[in-house]
Amino acid sequence: MNRVHSFGCVAAFLLSQLGVAQTAPAKKTTLVVNGHTAPGVVLQIDGRSYMDIEAFAQTAGATVSLEPGKVIVTLATPNAASPTPTQPTHNLTREFAQAAIAAVSDMREWRGAVSSSIRYGVAAGNWLAPFLQEYQTRSYKSLSEATLAAKTGADQKAVDLLKNEFNNLKQWDGQTQATIQSLNAEATVNPAAAEADPLRIKISDCSHFLDSMLVSGEFADDLNCH
Repeated sequence: MNRVHSFGCVAAFLLSQLGVAQTAPAKKTTLVVNGHTAPGVVLQIDGRSYMDIEAFAQTAGATVSLEPGKVIVTLATPNAASPTPTQPTHNLTREFAQAAIAAVSDMREWRGAVSSSIRYGVAAGNWLAPFLQEYQTRSYKSLSEATLAAKTGADQKAVDLLKNEFNNLKQWDGQTQATIQSLNAEATVNPAAAEADPLRIKISDCSHFLDSMLVSGEFADDLNCH
């Protein structure tokens, strides 16, 4: 490919053409293209600027070619801007939050039923298991509906906490029934001891946390829900 005349040749040509019309000495300045600098490649004469086309092309990342009667400068095509990564959001979808609140409410009623069975003790008789099973079934159904309503990553994380609460409740329910069935007819479960049960406290604290989180509409985590 033919090369465009160097800067010195261009400057000499310009000076010879300007001759005595030049009223001020020529001076060289720096070319800056998209932050890339090329010192001294611009020649300023009488308020007009001239530059070495090859120096410009090199600075701008372009190519230069000569054809009869024309100089062709091809600028490099900029790479398409990479899409800005989507920032993870902690917001819960409205539909999920509503379904999850219903699930927490059902599990709270289940917890209350287990507490009631502790007060009744063995007097609950044969109806204890079916009584608690009804609450468990209702809680499981509402949990399933909340799971189906989950659409985002934040929703899915909240579902995990709901499932943990359900499983902890199921464990506490089973332990309570086993304790009651193992007692003699005249014995009762100590309500005070039941209130101090670490698992019951964990379930209660998780329930309060879930209520607060779901109402806020933003996912958060809590150790009591694990």
